[in-house]
Amino acid sequence: MIGFLIDVGIFLNLFYTGYVLAKSPFEFYLSYVPILILLPVFIIKYKFYTPTLYILLPLLLIGVYNVAIDNNTMSRFLKIYINIAVNLVFYQYVIQYYNYDIKAIFKKYLFVSFLACSIGIIQLISFWIGFEPGYDMRYIFPLTKWGLNFGGLGVRINSLFSEPSSLGIAIAPAFLISFYQLITRTNEFLSLKRCIIIIICYSLSFSSLAFLGVFLTIIFITLNFGAIRYFLFAIPLSVFLFFVAYNNATEFKVRVDGMRELFVEDILQEVKKGETKRAKIDRIQNFLSRVHGSSFVFYNNYYIAKQNFIKNPLFGTGLGSHEFAYDKYSLNSLIGGIYEFNTGDANSLFLRTTSEVGLFGAVFLILFIFKYFVSHDMSGREDNEYWLMSNGLLVLILLTYLRQGNYTYNGFFLYGWMYFYNSFNYKNYTETLVTK
Repeated sequence: MIGFLIDVGIFLNLFYTGYVLAKSPFEFYLSYVPILILLPVFIIKYKFYTPTLYILLPLLLIGVYNVAIDNNTMSRFLKIYINIAVNLVFYQYVIQYYNYDIKAIFKKYLFVSFLACSIGIIQLISFWIGFEPGYDMRYIFPLTKWGLNFGGLGVRINSLFSEPSSLGIAIAPAFLISFYQLITRTNEFLSLKRCIIIIICYSLSFSSLAFLGVFLTIIFITLNFGAIRYFLFAIPLSVFLFFVAYNNATEFKVRVDGMRELFVEDILQEVKKGETKRAKIDRIQNFLSRVHGSSFVFYNNYYIAKQNFIKNPLFGTGLGSHEFAYDKYSLNSLIGGIYEFNTGDANSLFLRTTSEVGLFGAVFLILFIFKYFVSHDMSGREDNEYWLMSNGLLVLILLTYLRQGNYTYNGFFLYGWMYFYNSFNYKNYTETLVTK
């Protein structure tokens, strides 16, 4: 019973972040409570992982230095730094609690993903039959940071997640496993029935991030088999699926169009001969009326992060400082300040890290991916578990880098530690094969 409660406490922060107990001085989620209860127990029981200091000490020095030169305030820095430190240490202890058995943790994650997706399917069916308590999760679960998203086939599935995009990130590894097992007719991690439920729920979230997760899944699986014919098959399939989503999912189409006009056509920075300032504002506002606001928010934070990086390229301006950079470089004044969103988290972990920790942070994120990635062994000597888990976790990490600016949201550090230790377990496994 105690083991079950600990499992619930650990995985609560990965799947249930829709209830906020307090908003000041920071958002305190209900799922933080088990962390605060378990952390002292883990500290007493397990050995501190000293290499964690290689991350925490540089971040501390960079942060304090930037506070000293007025690039940040101590309160904002400490708010983010303490949050990162607690999560980094806690989830490393979690790995120790499960005896470094990443497959066991991953299977628990997959089971909870299946439960979340089952709730998502019920949500959609309930909407079809007009049963409001079944599709508005706030009737049953305490949820203060949760929204009902209309679209898709009635409602865009978000289950217990705050929005479909959060589901698109959190369920990405489960989708990759489910997709692989379905096409290979294997059941190493999940039964095929559960795989189908996860695939249906993930696809019917109609989240742009979920669609991107589908594309990455197809590409990664085919690339891992190393055959040109598989890759040549994956590219047209991904393109086909892209156009299917583009032409049938309005939410996805609007976001793609917005990104194209902002990043490719550079509509905000475009200078038209003889155009007055008022005319430019009218043109931009007309553009924004046609696209999803999140497209502008993402571009705006990209521009801010780029400007802050140019000014502070090596070590950034310290954790929690992107909000200061936002005040300096935001393009929001061009449109009358109607999209004051994601001012602190940059709408992207990679953008935020680049802004707050500079080249040091960006290089760390990139090297982390490449150094600890496990690919499929073409010799066929290995079990599928290592490369499948690595690829599934990588999809989640990439989606988070792209469109989730909170460093620790939905237990992100646990996925990072799993990615890290899966690589070490794989290395030990291959060494035993060589010995044999």
